[in-house]
Amino acid sequence: MTIRSRLLLILAPSLLVIFGGLIFVIYNMTKSSVLNHVGHEAMYFARSYGNEIDGLTGSATKVAEGMANAVQVAPNLDDNSIQSLIKTTLIQNPLIYGATIALSPGSTNLGQYSPYFFRGHKGLLHQSLAKPSYNYTSWDWYKTPIKTERGAWAEPYYDREGGNTLMTTYSTPIFKDDRIIGVATVDLSLDTLTKRVKSLKVDGTGYAFIVSGKGHYIAHPDKELLSKETIMDYGGDSADPDLKRLSLLLTKDSGSNSVSIIDPFTGKKSWIVTTPIVSAGWIFAIIFPRNEILLPLTRLWNVSIAISIIVFALLLIVIAWVSSSVANPIINLVKQTERYGAGDFGIKLDQTKGPDEIQKVSHAFNVMGDAINAQIEELRDTQKEIVAHLARAAEYRDSVTGMHIERMSRYCTVLGKAYGMCDDDCERLLYASQMHDVGKIGIPDGILLKEGALDSNEWKIMLTHPQIGELILSSSNSRLIQLAERVAYTHHEHWDGSGYPRGLKGEEIPIEGRIACLCDVFDSLTMERPYKAAWTVGDAFAEIESKSGIHFDPYLVEIFKGILPEIIRIKKQFAA
Repeated sequence: MTIRSRLLLILAPSLLVIFGGLIFVIYNMTKSSVLNHVGHEAMYFARSYGNEIDGLTGSATKVAEGMANAVQVAPNLDDNSIQSLIKTTLIQNPLIYGATIALSPGSTNLGQYSPYFFRGHKGLLHQSLAKPSYNYTSWDWYKTPIKTERGAWAEPYYDREGGNTLMTTYSTPIFKDDRIIGVATVDLSLDTLTKRVKSLKVDGTGYAFIVSGKGHYIAHPDKELLSKETIMDYGGDSADPDLKRLSLLLTKDSGSNSVSIIDPFTGKKSWIVTTPIVSAGWIFAIIFPRNEILLPLTRLWNVSIAISIIVFALLLIVIAWVSSSVANPIINLVKQTERYGAGDFGIKLDQTKGPDEIQKVSHAFNVMGDAINAQIEELRDTQKEIVAHLARAAEYRDSVTGMHIERMSRYCTVLGKAYGMCDDDCERLLYASQMHDVGKIGIPDGILLKEGALDSNEWKIMLTHPQIGELILSSSNSRLIQLAERVAYTHHEHWDGSGYPRGLKGEEIPIEGRIACLCDVFDSLTMERPYKAAWTVGDAFAEIESKSGIHFDPYLVEIFKGILPEIIRIKKQFAA
């Protein structure tokens, strides 16, 4: 039976699925639209409210700093000039509720001094804050700027002695002769803004409120909550999980949130939308009863649930049959694609099971896999051959036989395997290590082929071959070439940091570079050159062992010692 005929059998329940799905989608879209409308209204109000506060706080900050600067540059400080400065500031800035210049006791000849002016019903009123019953030096608005040497906003509070007005204070330190002599403060009345929050109604019985960064209610329809207690004082350890959850939500700086809770004050299942008022460090929140908003959608929801149950029951019956004949072969095709993507072409698909189309696709997959695998193997062989020829090109310019490459690369592979490298990494190291001296291609013949000793300038040029090799092999996406690049620029680095070109030390040197360094030196010592005789294996290893922890990784030296029989076998097999 073909896939088309099988799919026709599930057309009828599919139509039911589509119908039920449409009802479900419409319901959720409508619900989301309603909730988003309320949420957007809350966010819009919060942004508007925040912008107003930003304007107020920004202006207040500049006014306070202006007062501080005026005191700083004043040639003399006396009561008349300070009071005149404060009154002038209030007259010129009608949004400022009150202000004071609070001097540190002993810093000036005025002693404990803090005249406070604020707006009353009949104009500016005045009182002194330098009185034992108030002791302005004990308040945070005074202590914080003195301690931090910068301006700060105080938590909102009710000024019981200045008109019983909800306000917040910004205070900034006053510097004179490079020392702090007091603070300049301005007060902002929040009554006008908070009245707007209190009057906000959201879809029936929803309401808005604001809490400060420390959890104090600034505005709330329930006036009983506008007290010295914070939301955490009575909610943080509450047995009521929703009250505790609400208190945590309102005292954490986590951006905007939309959470379903039981309103602990009304007992209704509600949504709460919160968003931070960044400028003041407060949180604006709107709570609205969920059932009141979603009531028109309840019946549609009940219908969609009933339809969904019927549809899913029918669908499960059909899927139980379809999955065994169609879904499983398709899953096998997907898995085969994943295996091909991972480079595994050894497993073949069963071409005898499933619908006719699936059998044909399985056959095509097997043929395609064989073709891709053949191409990959050919590319790998070509890449390895190019690498080998490039390595030999560099070595032949240095008058060294190609057997040095064969021996050194095989030493690296054996040592890498003993170190714990996997087979794939060892194979890459075999070919990458052959290019350790590829940078010598860039060394002039007059230096590279010189029979006598190199002078200091010539030696400096010779020492650049690791960097030249790095440049030749850089910017490749091939893992093999990337490995060859690391080997090329680190195979002359020493364990104690005395190597070149970067002076890397210890495990800063990639393990491939440490392996290549040891194997290259061993083969060079045991190899006859025009300027020296070949060392014995014993003498060469003794030299390497004497440089353990200096030139070579001591752990690799110990491993190398254990595989010396294999090293000797390779040396004999690939003798020059």
